[in-house]
Amino acid sequence: METMILRILFISRACFYLFLAVFAVTPDFQGLHAYSSNLLKNKETEKVNYYYSRHLEKLRKSVKPRFVNVIDTRVFSNEHNIVNSGILFTYKNYQAREVLFISSIDRYQPHKMIRNEKGVWYYILPRREFDEKIPSREILYKFVVDGLYIRDTTHENVEDDFAGDAISKFVFTDDMYKPLEGVLVLENDTPVNKKVIFRFYSPKSKFVSLIGSFNNWNSEMDMMKRNENGYFELEKSLPPGQYTYLFRADGKTILDKRSPELKYHPVYSTVGFFKITEGEEISHHK
Repeated sequence: METMILRILFISRACFYLFLAVFAVTPDFQGLHAYSSNLLKNKETEKVNYYYSRHLEKLRKSVKPRFVNVIDTRVFSNEHNIVNSGILFTYKNYQAREVLFISSIDRYQPHKMIRNEKGVWYYILPRREFDEKIPSREILYKFVVDGLYIRDTTHENVEDDFAGDAISKFVFTDDMYKPLEGVLVLENDTPVNKKVIFRFYSPKSKFVSLIGSFNNWNSEMDMMKRNENGYFELEKSLPPGQYTYLFRADGKTILDKRSPELKYHPVYSTVGFFKITEGEEISHHK
């Protein structure tokens, strides 16, 4: 009898720890999987959170608004950015048929929120909508849930609205306005290779190419695509290894000074350096 009771207690305890391992949420991330750089460890880069679009689809609960960089590897063209930066707003309601996001930034024009499989609705306010356009660095906003106006209950930062009710307020911080550049090592492109994204901010340049050890320093092989925000981007598929590189803008060779490590090169003197290791899901520098 005692043996049976001990077995039951052991199984119950094992099930409890299994539940924590599968469903528990780290308080700092509040349900979102965050990634810090494996290439450059400091407080500044740890503030920049990168998420894959699939993480938003798995979000189990609404979270406080925060600045995010969402990587959508399904989109890569001249018209679309593979890295979309903005403020993430969420609202959880299984029964709602439609949830809209409205804010003072565009005089409360409605924007449709997306519902994930967990019943969490989310909307990312694009960076271009608020970057250097809000002198007060704050916006007022609400959710419209099937026609009803609801404030954001994930935080208590509110004001009185024009109807005598509470309206949520989000205050921007300075680090939300820093341009993002560098090298991003993404998940596997093939069983061996990793997807690697190169980003270079040069709004006045007409042509930018990437040269490095992966293309024999050929400036005509890897032309970068410019997006509407002045960034040049390029996606490559590379196997694990160590790589050196430079940017070439309008015929001028430029060192990526944000590179976490620099190397000597017999022709180009100083060049940027990064490495890809097996099992590394994502890393970045900015």
